[in-house]
Amino acid sequence: MRDERGEGRFGTLVGIAILAVSIYLGIKVIPVLIDGYAFRDYLKEEARFAALRNKDEEVRNRVIRKAQEMELPIKPAQVVVNRAQTFFEIKVKYNVPIETPVYTYDMSYDEQVRAPLF
Repeated sequence: MRDERGEGRFGTLVGIAILAVSIYLGIKVIPVLIDGYAFRDYLKEEARFAALRNKDEEVRNRVIRKAQEMELPIKPAQVVVNRAQTFFEIKVKYNVPIETPVYTYDMSYDEQVRAPLF
């Protein structure tokens, strides 16, 4: 008993600290990823149905409204809508800051969605 050095306790503390940091970062990062994927799906849907909407400004306003609903930091100037003869395209480039006590990371998104017009 007197020869024990306490190595097991230190290893356990390190393991618990790593687990706690992983959970904390997961709580911060996973919602941002989910919102990014949901917004991309919305952009794909809007591009697919763009042929039914005659005005590009209407599509642009719908995208901006959805970004505001999802509380994404997207300004109207960051939404670009382009209609060609054969396709409809939506481009949105934005950053979502992920703040931690030590560092603020900007998760960058550059969404470009294109759908054919019929």
